[in-house]
Amino acid sequence: MSFDFVELTERLERVSSRRVALRQVSLADAWPLFQATRNESFNEHLLWPQPRHEAELLTRLNLITHEARKGRLCAVSAVVKQTGEWISLFRFLPHGRRPGAIEMGLWTHDRFWHGRYSLEIGRLCVAAAFSLSNVQTLIGASAPANRSSCELMRLVGLRPLELVRRPTEMGHEVELQEFVIERQDWERAHRTRFELFEPAVALRGEAGTAAPVAPPVAPASPVPSGTPGLSTRVDDPVTLP
Repeated sequence: MSFDFVELTERLERVSSRRVALRQVSLADAWPLFQATRNESFNEHLLWPQPRHEAELLTRLNLITHEARKGRLCAVSAVVKQTGEWISLFRFLPHGRRPGAIEMGLWTHDRFWHGRYSLEIGRLCVAAAFSLSNVQTLIGASAPANRSSCELMRLVGLRPLELVRRPTEMGHEVELQEFVIERQDWERAHRTRFELFEPAVALRGEAGTAAPVAPPVAPASPVPSGTPGLSTRVDDPVTLP
Protein backbone atom coordinates (compact mmCIF):
# COMPACT_ATOMS: atom_id res chain seq x y z
CA MET A 1 0.00 0.00 0.00
CA SER A 2 1.43 3.37 -1.02
CA PHE A 3 1.29 6.08 1.62
CA ASP A 4 1.50 9.86 1.10
CA PHE A 5 3.55 11.26 3.98
CA VAL A 6 3.52 14.77 2.50
CA GLU A 7 -0.28 14.82 2.48
CA LEU A 8 -0.37 13.49 6.04
CA THR A 9 1.99 16.26 7.16
CA GLU A 10 -0.14 18.94 5.50
CA ARG A 11 -3.23 17.63 7.25
CA LEU A 12 -1.57 17.28 10.65
CA GLU A 13 -0.55 20.95 10.45
CA ARG A 14 -4.25 21.82 10.75
CA VAL A 15 -4.80 19.71 13.86
CA SER A 16 -4.87 20.72 17.52
CA SER A 17 -6.14 19.53 20.90
CA ARG A 18 -6.96 21.34 24.14
CA ARG A 19 -3.35 22.37 24.90
CA VAL A 20 -1.34 21.27 21.86
CA ALA A 21 -0.99 22.27 18.21
CA LEU A 22 1.04 20.53 15.50
CA ARG A 23 3.33 22.06 12.87
CA GLN A 24 5.96 20.81 10.42
CA VAL A 25 9.32 20.03 11.97
CA SER A 26 12.04 22.58 11.27
CA LEU A 27 15.77 22.87 11.78
CA ALA A 28 15.12 25.36 14.59
CA ASP A 29 13.66 22.50 16.64
CA ALA A 30 17.21 21.20 17.10
CA TRP A 31 17.89 23.75 19.85
CA PRO A 32 15.11 22.78 22.28
CA LEU A 33 15.72 19.11 21.44
CA PHE A 34 19.42 19.54 22.21
CA GLN A 35 18.53 21.02 25.60
CA ALA A 36 16.30 18.00 26.24
CA THR A 37 19.27 15.68 25.60
CA ARG A 38 21.18 17.30 28.47
CA ASN A 39 18.97 15.19 30.75
CA GLU A 40 20.60 11.76 31.06
CA SER A 41 17.21 10.11 31.49
CA PHE A 42 16.17 11.41 28.06
CA ASN A 43 19.03 9.52 26.40
CA GLU A 44 18.77 6.29 28.39
CA HIS A 45 16.65 4.35 25.90
CA LEU A 46 17.47 6.10 22.61
CA LEU A 47 18.95 4.19 19.67
CA TRP A 48 21.38 7.06 19.00
CA PRO A 49 24.07 8.54 21.26
CA GLN A 50 23.73 11.68 23.32
CA PRO A 51 24.92 14.56 21.10
CA ARG A 52 28.07 16.23 22.37
CA HIS A 53 27.28 19.60 20.82
CA GLU A 54 24.48 21.33 18.93
CA ALA A 55 25.97 20.66 15.49
CA GLU A 56 25.39 16.92 15.90
CA LEU A 57 21.70 17.44 16.58
CA LEU A 58 21.40 20.01 13.80
CA THR A 59 22.78 17.35 11.45
CA ARG A 60 20.18 14.82 12.69
CA LEU A 61 17.30 17.30 12.34
CA ASN A 62 18.57 18.35 8.91
CA LEU A 63 18.30 14.72 7.78
CA ILE A 64 14.80 14.36 9.25
CA THR A 65 13.55 17.55 7.58
CA HIS A 66 15.13 16.50 4.27
CA GLU A 67 13.46 13.06 4.38
CA ALA A 68 10.14 14.67 5.32
CA ARG A 69 10.28 17.05 2.35
CA LYS A 70 11.02 14.11 0.06
CA GLY A 71 7.91 12.32 1.39
CA ARG A 72 9.83 9.43 2.96
CA LEU A 73 8.44 10.11 6.43
CA CYS A 74 6.20 12.52 8.31
CA ALA A 75 7.65 14.62 11.12
CA VAL A 76 5.71 17.20 13.12
CA SER A 77 6.52 19.21 16.19
CA ALA A 78 3.99 19.52 18.98
CA VAL A 79 3.92 22.97 20.55
CA VAL A 80 2.03 24.69 23.35
CA LYS A 81 -1.09 26.11 21.75
CA GLN A 82 -0.98 29.44 23.59
CA THR A 83 2.74 30.21 23.32
CA GLY A 84 4.27 28.07 20.56
CA GLU A 85 6.79 26.56 23.00
CA TRP A 86 8.27 23.31 21.66
CA ILE A 87 7.12 20.13 23.45
CA SER A 88 7.83 17.09 21.27
CA LEU A 89 8.90 15.73 17.92
CA PHE A 90 6.49 13.09 16.57
CA ARG A 91 7.41 10.92 13.58
CA PHE A 92 5.55 8.54 11.26
CA LEU A 93 7.73 6.39 8.98
CA PRO A 94 7.49 3.07 7.13
CA HIS A 95 7.97 0.05 9.37
CA GLY A 96 11.13 -1.82 8.46
CA ARG A 97 9.70 -5.36 8.49
CA ARG A 98 5.92 -5.02 8.00
CA PRO A 99 4.90 -3.75 4.54
CA GLY A 100 2.09 -1.23 4.78
CA ALA A 101 2.52 -0.62 8.51
CA ILE A 102 3.55 2.81 9.80
CA GLU A 103 5.86 3.16 12.78
CA MET A 104 5.55 6.03 15.25
CA GLY A 105 8.17 7.69 17.42
CA LEU A 106 8.00 10.47 20.02
CA TRP A 107 10.72 12.57 21.68
CA THR A 108 9.38 14.86 24.43
CA HIS A 109 11.27 17.62 26.23
CA ASP A 110 11.75 16.82 29.91
CA ARG A 111 9.91 20.02 30.89
CA PHE A 112 6.75 18.31 29.65
CA TRP A 113 7.19 14.85 31.13
CA HIS A 114 4.55 15.71 33.72
CA GLY A 115 1.04 16.92 33.02
CA ARG A 116 0.15 14.10 30.61
CA TYR A 117 1.39 16.03 27.56
CA SER A 118 2.83 12.93 25.87
CA LEU A 119 -0.50 11.17 26.30
CA GLU A 120 -2.39 14.10 24.79
CA ILE A 121 0.05 14.25 21.85
CA GLY A 122 -0.02 10.49 21.32
CA ARG A 123 -3.80 10.32 21.26
CA LEU A 124 -3.98 13.38 19.04
CA CYS A 125 -1.53 12.05 16.44
CA VAL A 126 -3.07 8.56 16.36
CA ALA A 127 -6.60 9.94 16.02
CA ALA A 128 -5.57 12.40 13.31
CA ALA A 129 -3.62 9.77 11.36
CA PHE A 130 -6.56 7.37 11.29
CA SER A 131 -9.13 10.13 10.62
CA LEU A 132 -7.23 12.03 7.94
CA SER A 133 -5.34 9.33 6.02
CA ASN A 134 -5.70 5.77 4.76
CA VAL A 135 -3.28 4.27 7.29
CA GLN A 136 -4.43 0.86 8.54
CA THR A 137 -1.75 -0.16 11.06
CA LEU A 138 0.31 1.94 13.49
CA ILE A 139 3.22 0.44 15.43
CA GLY A 140 5.34 1.79 18.28
CA ALA A 141 8.40 0.27 19.94
CA SER A 142 10.05 0.75 23.32
CA ALA A 143 12.60 -0.89 25.55
CA PRO A 144 10.72 -3.07 28.07
CA ALA A 145 12.63 -1.30 30.84
CA ASN A 146 11.18 2.02 29.71
CA ARG A 147 7.99 1.52 31.69
CA SER A 148 6.61 5.01 31.14
CA SER A 149 6.90 4.67 27.35
CA CYS A 150 5.27 1.22 27.37
CA GLU A 151 2.45 2.49 29.58
CA LEU A 152 1.98 5.50 27.31
CA MET A 153 1.42 3.25 24.30
CA ARG A 154 -1.12 1.18 26.20
CA LEU A 155 -2.99 4.33 27.24
CA VAL A 156 -2.99 5.58 23.65
CA GLY A 157 -4.66 2.29 22.67
CA LEU A 158 -1.83 0.10 21.39
CA ARG A 159 -1.49 -3.52 22.48
CA PRO A 160 1.75 -5.54 22.83
CA LEU A 161 2.79 -7.22 19.59
CA GLU A 162 6.18 -8.94 19.88
CA LEU A 163 9.72 -8.56 21.15
CA VAL A 164 12.26 -7.64 18.47
CA ARG A 165 15.97 -6.85 18.34
CA ARG A 166 17.25 -3.74 16.58
CA PRO A 167 20.70 -2.25 16.04
CA THR A 168 21.64 1.05 17.63
CA GLU A 169 23.93 3.73 16.25
CA MET A 170 26.31 2.85 19.09
CA GLY A 171 27.10 -0.50 17.46
CA HIS A 172 25.10 -2.94 19.60
CA GLU A 173 21.61 -4.44 19.49
CA VAL A 174 18.79 -3.80 21.93
CA GLU A 175 15.56 -5.65 22.64
CA LEU A 176 12.38 -3.67 22.02
CA GLN A 177 8.74 -4.40 22.72
CA GLU A 178 6.57 -3.53 19.74
CA PHE A 179 2.99 -2.33 20.21
CA VAL A 180 0.29 -2.11 17.54
CA ILE A 181 -3.10 -0.55 16.91
CA GLU A 182 -5.21 -1.40 13.86
CA ARG A 183 -7.77 0.92 12.32
CA GLN A 184 -10.69 -1.29 13.36
CA ASP A 185 -9.49 -1.35 16.98
CA TRP A 186 -9.19 2.44 17.05
CA GLU A 187 -12.62 2.91 15.47
CA ARG A 188 -14.18 0.59 18.04
CA ALA A 189 -12.65 1.80 21.28
CA HIS A 190 -9.93 4.45 21.17
CA ARG A 191 -11.18 7.51 19.32
CA THR A 192 -10.16 10.93 20.63
CA ARG A 193 -11.49 14.47 20.25
CA PHE A 194 -9.45 16.99 18.26
CA GLU A 195 -9.92 20.21 16.31
CA LEU A 196 -9.26 20.56 12.58
CA PHE A 197 -8.77 23.95 10.89
CA GLU A 198 -10.65 23.98 7.60
CA PRO A 199 -10.09 27.24 5.67
CA ALA A 200 -13.22 28.77 4.21
CA VAL A 201 -11.29 29.92 1.13
CA ALA A 202 -8.98 27.54 -0.73
CA LEU A 203 -5.53 28.85 -1.63
CA ARG A 204 -4.70 29.26 -5.29
CA GLY A 205 -2.65 26.53 -6.94
CA GLU A 206 0.50 27.12 -8.96
CA ALA A 207 -1.48 27.38 -12.19
CA GLY A 208 -3.57 30.23 -10.79
CA THR A 209 -6.72 28.20 -10.22
CA ALA A 210 -8.28 27.51 -6.89
CA ALA A 211 -6.71 24.44 -5.34
CA PRO A 212 -9.41 21.97 -4.27
CA VAL A 213 -9.52 21.02 -0.63
CA ALA A 214 -9.92 17.25 -0.59
CA PRO A 215 -12.13 15.77 2.12
CA PRO A 216 -10.35 13.54 4.61
CA VAL A 217 -10.35 9.78 4.14
CA ALA A 218 -12.74 8.00 6.50
CA PRO A 219 -13.55 11.25 8.36
CA ALA A 220 -14.98 11.43 11.83
CA SER A 221 -18.18 13.41 12.38
CA PRO A 222 -17.56 17.18 12.35
CA VAL A 223 -19.34 19.24 14.99
CA PRO A 224 -19.25 23.08 14.83
CA SER A 225 -16.99 24.48 17.52
CA GLY A 226 -18.22 28.06 17.37
CA THR A 227 -14.88 29.31 15.99
CA PRO A 228 -14.79 30.25 12.28
CA GLY A 229 -12.63 27.83 10.32
CA LEU A 230 -12.48 25.25 13.12
CA SER A 231 -14.45 22.05 13.38
CA THR A 232 -14.32 19.59 16.21
CA ARG A 233 -13.97 15.96 15.25
CA VAL A 234 -15.68 14.10 18.03
CA ASP A 235 -14.60 10.48 18.19
CA ASP A 236 -15.07 9.89 21.91
CA PRO A 237 -17.29 11.66 24.48
CA VAL A 238 -14.44 11.45 26.98
CA THR A 239 -11.86 14.23 26.62
CA LEU A 240 -8.35 14.19 28.00
CA PRO A 241 -7.91 15.31 31.61
